[in-house]
Amino acid sequence: MFYQKSLARIPFFVFKELEEIPGLIHAFTSRQTDTVMIDAEGSGEVAPEKQLLLQTMGLKFNQLVFLHQVHSDRVVTLNSSPANDSGPTEVGPADGVITAHPTQFPVIRTADCLPILAILPEQRQVCALHAGWRGTRDRITVQGVGKFLKMSEASPDQLVAAIGPCIRKCCYEVGPEIWDQYKEAGHDVERFFMGGHLDLVRANVAQLQELGVSQILDSEVCTCCRNDLFYSHRRERQAGRMWALAGFR
Repeated sequence: MFYQKSLARIPFFVFKELEEIPGLIHAFTSRQTDTVMIDAEGSGEVAPEKQLLLQTMGLKFNQLVFLHQVHSDRVVTLNSSPANDSGPTEVGPADGVITAHPTQFPVIRTADCLPILAILPEQRQVCALHAGWRGTRDRITVQGVGKFLKMSEASPDQLVAAIGPCIRKCCYEVGPEIWDQYKEAGHDVERFFMGGHLDLVRANVAQLQELGVSQILDSEVCTCCRNDLFYSHRRERQAGRMWALAGFR
């Protein structure tokens, strides 16, 4: 179940199922988490509410790992803690990160694209992915989660995947050239396209299922429909960015 909660009166969203995993901290922020607009790349000034939320969750800025997101299929692995005294670490360019150190907290920044958190509770490890139409076309979820499972020597039934708020097929109309690109890449276009609308969620769920992952949580929230709660680049063009973050204490 995906629901809103708050700490220090700062609203954010969580999955009940993920909250039940010992030691795991996770959050999906909303536009209500910010009163200070951040720039289009998701960097720049961080809203004081986000800062307060992190403090209340017991997290330090130097535990955060940001990606220089470029809508690619590149997934990087951090085998040691990159924490430094000066603040968060940024790695990349990449759109996925696997953390082997339990106190690393990767952050995915979105405003319509899918934020995907893949969790291995027993190994206390996280894989975080940013999946837009390009990354989905290039199968970032298969590559990232597949690499994650291989590196950790875990079985797919040990993994829990969570898809946060994102644009849904109801609002994601795309041009025929996108259909052509998916067709050329070998995707089941009859399954993922409904008229001129692309279902990114179904496409990424299919990639998870291809790997044998069955524990898949979906927020079932459309950022474009719920623009009152979430940033939507499709609706606003110039929008802030939500954060999806996860890690272990």
